[in-house]
Amino acid sequence: MLSSRSFRKISPMCCALRVARSALCCALVALLLFPTQAAYVARAQASPFPLTLTDDSGISATFAAPPLRIVTLNPGLTEITFALGAGSRLIAVDTYSEFPPEAKSVQPRLTTYPSPSVETIVGLKPDVVLSLAERDEDLAQIRRQGIPVLKLFPKDFDATVHTIQALGKLYGASDAADAIAADMLDRRDAVIAAVADAPRPRVYEELDASEPDKPFVAGPKGFYGELIDLAGGTNIFGDLPGDVGQVGAETIVQRDPEVIILTDADLPFNPQTPEMVAARPGWDVVTAVANDAIYPVSGQLYSTPGPRLIQGLEDLARLLHPDRFNSLSLWERAGVRGGYEIKRLGRYAPLTGAARGLIHSQRERRISL
Repeated sequence: MLSSRSFRKISPMCCALRVARSALCCALVALLLFPTQAAYVARAQASPFPLTLTDDSGISATFAAPPLRIVTLNPGLTEITFALGAGSRLIAVDTYSEFPPEAKSVQPRLTTYPSPSVETIVGLKPDVVLSLAERDEDLAQIRRQGIPVLKLFPKDFDATVHTIQALGKLYGASDAADAIAADMLDRRDAVIAAVADAPRPRVYEELDASEPDKPFVAGPKGFYGELIDLAGGTNIFGDLPGDVGQVGAETIVQRDPEVIILTDADLPFNPQTPEMVAARPGWDVVTAVANDAIYPVSGQLYSTPGPRLIQGLEDLARLLHPDRFNSLSLWERAGVRGGYEIKRLGRYAPLTGAARGLIHSQRERRISL
């Protein structure tokens, strides 16, 4: 047993140990709750913010942090936002944003034609407004209220990829954006390799036949014309001056397409069917009509600037070159759609290593899409 004198000697030591231990615990708590200045500096250096982005109209906007309240005025921008994991930050979308399925539940849904309601948008107090093709004067009104606006109007495949990467930086999701971009580019290259030495059929791509005698058709540039070229086809209206043109029906017959693509098959007004096209006066002599090579397609996959643009390319390549592609797609065999695995609640996830391995294993030979 310790004597009272021994206890008096040990007791101060114990108290000192207790005090030191308490001080250490407090220091650890302080480090956890209140990072050091060095930690703050390191974190700031790793962050891209403040971030300045210049949109496709040449106007720059600077962001101190990723936006938490986002308004999109185009389905493609909505789709990109969800693909990058920022769908929960959407506080309003346009009335046509329906993909992924969660987009349908975002409220309010804004009418953008002929112009969006500037008053409604300003009242939502967004951190950023994303526009595709709204009038500059309407967007200027929003900017004058101190709200950043980015007009992002990608006009081809590569520009779409760059838009995805730019929004990835803005949302603080660069890794996800880079993964989507790499996936899209890999799959595009795989299609190009598959059709490189294949005959190029003459293709007529119809965009709107509200006037069947003077339909709107795909020109040489933009999404429509570029996808025809990448998929291994020859656009019969590759000589038009613009991305889209209106031509006479007799000119279409004269140019005798071997394949007809109907992106107007799912339009809400005057949708076209292969039977309607075949019944047009004088079209019975067209090779595509004689061979039943008239294909209705989902126009969204051919015109929406987003991750599913690659799916439109793959589908078109399969229609133009069925001998180069099996009927069951690579993505279906890999359990994916549009470059993303289907997850519960419709959420996106990057391709698995197994799926990406399937892609690369096919690049040097005839691929199965």
